[in-house]
Amino acid sequence: MASKSLVDLVVFDLGGTICDGVDKATGLGNIGPINAIVRSLKKIWDVDVSYDIVLQWMATAKHEHLNRCLQWPSVKAQFVAKHGREPTRDDAMFCFENGFKPILEQEEMPGRSAPFEGVIDMFKALRAKDIKIGVDTGFYAKAVRIILANFGHNDLIDVDVGADEVVKARPAPYMIFKMMAELGLMDVRRIMKVGDVYPMDVLEGYNLGGISVGLYETGNTRPASAWKAFNVEGRQVVPVDWFTSSLADKEKLFKGWLRDAAERGTRVPYPMILIPHAKQLTEVINDLEKIEPLFTSLL
Repeated sequence: MASKSLVDLVVFDLGGTICDGVDKATGLGNIGPINAIVRSLKKIWDVDVSYDIVLQWMATAKHEHLNRCLQWPSVKAQFVAKHGREPTRDDAMFCFENGFKPILEQEEMPGRSAPFEGVIDMFKALRAKDIKIGVDTGFYAKAVRIILANFGHNDLIDVDVGADEVVKARPAPYMIFKMMAELGLMDVRRIMKVGDVYPMDVLEGYNLGGISVGLYETGNTRPASAWKAFNVEGRQVVPVDWFTSSLADKEKLFKGWLRDAAERGTRVPYPMILIPHAKQLTEVINDLEKIEPLFTSLL
């Protein structure tokens, strides 16, 4: 069933997006899984991994994240020195099952899962428009449900999907397709993805064919200038800092994109909406409703 808005479903990332904000000690957003990766690799394989290495693959499925860390040259060299052989994907999976999972579930996330200020009010405002609320993440399904149990307010969340419940996780759009199927939704243009990791969260929304929103204060990718334009399959994905310009300015920008595309015979640039905090999402949707025909012509 369609909503009262131009959006039928908003899919939120978890850590850094609706919970687990910026850690005071490190300055990093979504520190729970980062710590779990660093600690599990040390515990299981006695290798030291820096935050800079871990941060390169945020939002990927965590067993794959561990594997990429183990294959990083400096980490691989430590592994070889300690164990006399190169690390394998099986080593990453062993670490995932025996180190990462218990550390994440029992030690890192239980105290980091409370919703950000304003997020629950934003959820209620979305529900008032009949917009469905979904959650997807790089976490496996059990971790998603543990985090949501600590998050609370699950009566406001219509559907959630873990990275291990689809054939391929982000940036593929299959987790969102699964949610759409469960909810009986068919129009990808009326789906919005919200996340804090550049470019992974935006790519998931792009690959879906919907609307992408990036957050530049609460999570891993800060400041707004870190969200740069990039090209995918010959199409430019362009950031629009939503609250630094008027609605008239945004309308002028969108019309300029349409005019340039028509004159050059190219595809229309795809907008990447940027906002500081997830709690501001209803303001964005209210604005988009005012220029709905123009905005949806870009999709």
